[in-house]
Amino acid sequence: MTGRRKIGLMGALLAAGLAGAGSTWAQMPGPRGEEREGLRPMRGFERLHKQLNLNPQQEELWKKAQGAQREAFRSMRAQAEETRAKLRVEIDKPGADLKQFAEMRDQLRSQMQVRMDGTRAQVRSAWFAVYDALDAGQRERVRVAIRDGMDRMAHGSRGHRFERHEGRPGRGAETG
Repeated sequence: MTGRRKIGLMGALLAAGLAGAGSTWAQMPGPRGEEREGLRPMRGFERLHKQLNLNPQQEELWKKAQGAQREAFRSMRAQAEETRAKLRVEIDKPGADLKQFAEMRDQLRSQMQVRMDGTRAQVRSAWFAVYDALDAGQRERVRVAIRDGMDRMAHGSRGHRFERHEGRPGRGAETG
């Protein structure tokens, strides 16, 4: 793999990993709807931040990316609430036409998806700015953290989240 492709791949992994971790964190409401720090899904993210030993320039980029990510998820959450409210008004109408309701839902979902894609691109760009400022050792720490996070996600909290349950009726096995 060429150096440029390798850097691009690692950058994509950083963005995906950070965005995934951040989305989990940003979407969890704290007391009175505030975000909470130190939540279990984000401990690895916070630990990575400490392990990277960022210089002042990198730290500033990290804070900007984190702020962009928080704002993006607040915005997406608000848009989702707005969409749900519009749909609720329609479905609460007596005699609502379910076909029209479904078409409206699809249209709102498409509009929201376009906005979300734009927001994700902005957040990804902010995290790529962090990645571009990292040295080789820091990039390796990020790669390992993302790999380890992917392993934890694949195994779930009890080590069997996505395993097939072959031989058990209703759990991936054919019953005769």
